[in-house]
Amino acid sequence: MKCPRFCSQALTALVALLACATLLHATVDESHDYAMEAATPFVEQGFIVREDYWNGEVKSGQKLMITHQLFKGNEYAFWLGTSQEGVALDMKVYDEKNQPIQINAKADKNFMSARVNPPKTGTYKIVFELKSKTDPSVLWALAYGYR
Repeated sequence: MKCPRFCSQALTALVALLACATLLHATVDESHDYAMEAATPFVEQGFIVREDYWNGEVKSGQKLMITHQLFKGNEYAFWLGTSQEGVALDMKVYDEKNQPIQINAKADKNFMSARVNPPKTGTYKIVFELKSKTDPSVLWALAYGYR
């Protein structure tokens, strides 16, 4: 059976679309995998990883903010991951008055972690940024845990 030219082009486009969708989905999952890789040493120290996390795609250099309730007396860790190479990661935490609070941050090739001891119970802003030298947008995942 011979496929007409339109049919052949449609099949080629469908295969390309499926390949891109599969690649994109795997990359988002890989960003979360890197965030979980950053969490590993914290889990060994007694941190409990929350199942919920945030993820998405952002323009390189654009800042994102997540507000989160933190409780005095708990210690928190946030883990930011990306599957893309050559991405610089940055994360800061601000209190309700938009004052930066001290964090213990460490970065590696595809992830970074920030340890936070909130000085009081309240709503905090976790602000992070991913800058790529080669890609206009960056896939990311942010997970957290506490102890």
